Order: sequence, then C-alpha cells, then structure tokens
Amino acid sequence: MNKLSQIISKLRYINVFNKLTFEKLRKRDFIFLYAGDIPFRKEYKVKGLAGLSIKRANYQTILHDICKPYPLPDNCIDAYQSEDVFEHIEYDKLPSVLNEIYRILKPGGYLRISVPDYRFDIYSTRSVKDKYGHIVFDPDGGGFFENGVVGGGGHLWFPIYETVLELAQKSHFKQYNFYHYYDEDGNPVLKDIDYKKGFVQRTPDNDERATNPRRPMSIVVDLVK
Repeated sequence: MNKLSQIISKLRYINVFNKLTFEKLRKRDFIFLYAGDIPFRKEYKVKGLAGLSIKRANYQTILHDICKPYPLPDNCIDAYQSEDVFEHIEYDKLPSVLNEIYRILKPGGYLRISVPDYRFDIYSTRSVKDKYGHIVFDPDGGGFFENGVVGGGGHLWFPIYETVLELAQKSHFKQYNFYHYYDEDGNPVLKDIDYKKGFVQRTPDNDERATNPRRPMSIVVDLVK
C-alpha cells in the first residue's frame, strides 16, 4: 500500500469508525457545540468544539437537527455557537430552539449568535424587495423564491437588531451582550469581539467587504445563562 492509500484509509477509518456521538461528547471536560459543519479554518481548531450537522457525522460532527431536543442533561455544556444558521430556520420556531440551548448550557455559559444584518448596505442592495420596500428574498442566501415563498434552504427571515432582540426577549435568556449591529435609526454599532469565545467570519475584522468604511455586516450577540 502506497503512502497516499494509507492516508485515505486512515481518513476513512476516522470518519466511519470514530464518529462523534452525544455519549462520547458527555465524557469531555469542556463542551462547545457549533450549529452546522465546522469550517476548515485554523480559527475553529479550539478546545471542545463539536459540530451539529443535518447532513453528516464524523470525528468532530454529530448528526443532529438543532430544531429538535438534545439527548443531553440540563446544565452540561459550556458554550454554543450559531453562525449564519438561524436565518435558515422559521422565525417562529427559534424561541424554542433558544430555550433548548438554554436548558443544556451550564450557568454562566453562553450562546454566541451571528446572523446577517440586513441594514448592511451590500445585503440590502442585493436583495429582492416587494412593492413596499420589504426584503422578501436574498439570492445570495441560497434557495429560491417562487410564488412569494422562499424554498430550498434560503433565508426565511431577514435579521435586523429589533428582530434579534425580540427573539432573545422571548427566550429564557436574560442577559444579552450585543457587539455588532445597526440600531433602529441605522447607526452602526461596533464593540470589540473576543474571538476566543467563538470566531465569526463575517465581521469587518475578517471580511474585507465591510472594511471601507469599517461597519457591521452581521448582528453578533452573546446570550448568557
């Protein structure tokens, strides 16, 4: 067996026979859940990080739909991150999603949320609007728009500060730390983000689209238990 074949064989073993499960996860001394597939970037190589995917399971990802309950006890995980995921879930379903995350977080644990801010000029300009000027579809968000309905995994709602704040207020979380957003008057708010608590790709620190001038492109907030 040549070297390449050995590497391929080893990777297959890791992915097929060493899949991460909730049972294995509970044995960790630090648990950091990530909604979706973990990006292949060095910034995501952090202690305890485990992905939650509706498509696959492997050595670092558990097959799980985050809209469903977790087979985990109360107060058992340290942190949770949802990066560019919640906009793909129906808005009315999200309070229960947040409350289930609240349940499994330890006291003092946090949920880091980042979603696209549709007051960001690039997102607003590229989006399709109805006759009243309301955004109804973002073609760069995936999916399709047909007969007035978004399908195929596209953005089902279009976050702004007020709608994200309302979600937080409908949940069991009582402490919210907003870092990046545009306020109700469209004024940009930028506070320092500690990326050690969860890297966020779509910010002016990490995405050149929002650097000139420096301005928010995502709503970034930590909800603390």
